[in-house]
Amino acid sequence: MPIFKHCLSLAFALALAPGFASLAQAAEPLLLVTSPTALQSAEKSGASFAHWIGDAPAASDGIATNQSLMRSAAWQSIATPLGESLARIQRADKQAGVGIARYPHRLFDARWLASPDAFFELVGVANRMDRRPFLNGACGETRLVYRLAYRTAAMQSRLPMTVNVELRGDAPDANGSCAAAARVWQPALASMQDEALGRWLVSPDGPLAPPRLAPARIAQITTNLQSVRWPSAVRPDLGGHAEYMLRAFRWNAGAKRFEVAPLENTPDVARLKANAPLRKELQQWLQQPANLRALDEASVQIPDKFLATESISVAPRGLARLANRPFAQVFAPGDWQAVPGSRTLQSPQAVLRRLDDLGCAGCHQSRAVAGFHLLGIDRRGASRTFTTGNALALPHSPHLQDELARRGAYVHAALSTPQPDPFRPLAEPDAAPAAPEKATVGASCEPARITQSANPWLDRADNLPRVACEGASSVCEKTAVGFPGGMCSGPCDPRDRNGTCGGIAILSDFNQCLAANKPFGECLAKHTRPGNLRSCSAQQPCRDDFICAQAEGQPEGRGACIPPYFLFQMRVDGHS
Repeated sequence: MPIFKHCLSLAFALALAPGFASLAQAAEPLLLVTSPTALQSAEKSGASFAHWIGDAPAASDGIATNQSLMRSAAWQSIATPLGESLARIQRADKQAGVGIARYPHRLFDARWLASPDAFFELVGVANRMDRRPFLNGACGETRLVYRLAYRTAAMQSRLPMTVNVELRGDAPDANGSCAAAARVWQPALASMQDEALGRWLVSPDGPLAPPRLAPARIAQITTNLQSVRWPSAVRPDLGGHAEYMLRAFRWNAGAKRFEVAPLENTPDVARLKANAPLRKELQQWLQQPANLRALDEASVQIPDKFLATESISVAPRGLARLANRPFAQVFAPGDWQAVPGSRTLQSPQAVLRRLDDLGCAGCHQSRAVAGFHLLGIDRRGASRTFTTGNALALPHSPHLQDELARRGAYVHAALSTPQPDPFRPLAEPDAAPAAPEKATVGASCEPARITQSANPWLDRADNLPRVACEGASSVCEKTAVGFPGGMCSGPCDPRDRNGTCGGIAILSDFNQCLAANKPFGECLAKHTRPGNLRSCSAQQPCRDDFICAQAEGQPEGRGACIPPYFLFQMRVDGHS
C-alpha cells in the first residue's frame, strides 16, 4: 500500500482523511465522508435510514426510531431474519442470553431492532467506484453506512451493529469510461465543510442527489452485528470471544420488501462439505483461466449456487481462527496449484488465502476493529450519543485507512482511463517472520499459538514463552483479564513518547457495576485505574485485537490502544 501513499498529492491525501474530506481540492473526488455534522445535514435532506424503509415516519433531523421502522414491511423483512438467527443461537447454546447477570454468553438483544429508544444514524458515505467490476452497467457503488444507537433516561451509546446500503453508481459514459461519475464526487467548492458539505452531498449535483437515492439504485443491504460475546472470564486463554453475524438482503420492488440474499464470495461451508459433486464443480469453476485472473485481481464473482446466506466471523485472533477462513475448511492446499505470473496466487496456500480474503468473514477479521471496518466518528457536541470514556479516537480500521489510498488511485485513474486496474492487494498479507518487537508499552507479552477448529468454540490458545516488558515499573496486563496476547503497561509516564495515560477497567468490579444496571459513567468513574497505554492515530494504528479509544488530553484523531470490549459501545452486554 505505501506505493499509493507516496504518489498522492497533498490535496488528494486530505481527500482521503476522515474529518478532512471537506478540505479536498475540487480537482480531487472525495472518497469517504465521516464528519458527523455533514452526515446529519445529509440525513435531514433525504439520506436518513428511514428513507430506505418506505413508510417509516422520521423526525425533523431525519431520524426514525426502530419502533416506527418496525411498522414497515421493509424493515420487518430485515429484522425478522436477524431475530430468527439470534433465536437459533440461543437454542443451540443454553448459556447464551441477554444480560450480564444471568448468562455467561451475552447475546445481542433483538428488542433493540424494534425499540422506541433505538435508531440508526449515518456514520459514513463511501465512494466505491472501484467496485465497478461487480456491477454491470454502473460505475461502481455508493455506500451509506448506518450504525445502531440508543438514548434512554439512564444512558446513551452506540451498539456493535452496522447496516450498509449499497447503491449502484451512475452509468458509464458513451465511451465506456466513468470520468463523469468520478467528477460527481468533486465538491463544488474546495472550502466546503460540515453542514454545507452535507447539503451539497444531497443537492442535484451531489453524489447523493435524489435520483441517486432512488430505491431502484439499491444493489443490496448488508448487516453486521455482534451476535454474542463471551467475556475473558469465560475464555481466559483467548482474552474473550465474540461472534459477528453477517447477512445480505436484496430489494424486491414489487413486494416492497427485502429478501435474504447470498453473501458475496462466501461459500456455504456445510453444504459444500456435504456435497462432493458441488464442491468439485466450484473448484473447476474457480480453476478456469478467466476466473483465476479475476481471483488474482480481487474481482471474481462466485455464482450464487455455491454461496451462504449467513456467515459468522469471530474475534479475537483474526485469520488464525479457522472460522474466519471458510475456503480453508472446504478445500485443502493440495486441491490447488500456484498460478505463474499472478500477483497473489504464487502457491497453493496463497490461493486459499486469497479466496478467504474475498469472503465476508475473512474480510471483516483482517486488520479490522473487532469485526468492523467503519464505525463512525465520536465528537463531543456533534455526535448524538457522545459519552466521555465511551468514544473512539478513529472512525475506521487500519485496513480501511490503507485501503483508501488504493481506492483513491482508482478514482483518480477513472478521470482519464476508461478501465482502471481493479487489483486489490490482500487485506492482511502473509508476512515474513519479523524480528520480535521491543516489549515497550502496548506490545504483546503473552504470545500464543492458536490450535484451530472449524467450531470456533473449540479453538484453543497455547501459551508460548512469556516476554518480559521493558522498564523497571512495567507490568504485563494478562490475556486472562481481557488483553489478547497480553499487553505491556505500567504507571503513567509523560516522558514516554509512545505512551498515553488512560483508564484501565478493573474488570470484575466494572462488570458487576454494569450488571447492577448502574450508569456507565458511574461504573467508569469508580472502577478504572490509570495506566500507560500505547498512543495511536491513523498513522500509528493499534496492533490486532486492540482499538484506538479517545484519551483525556489527546487531540481529535489521537488516542490510546485498549481491548475493544473495554469500550462500552463495542460490546452487546450491559446496555439497558
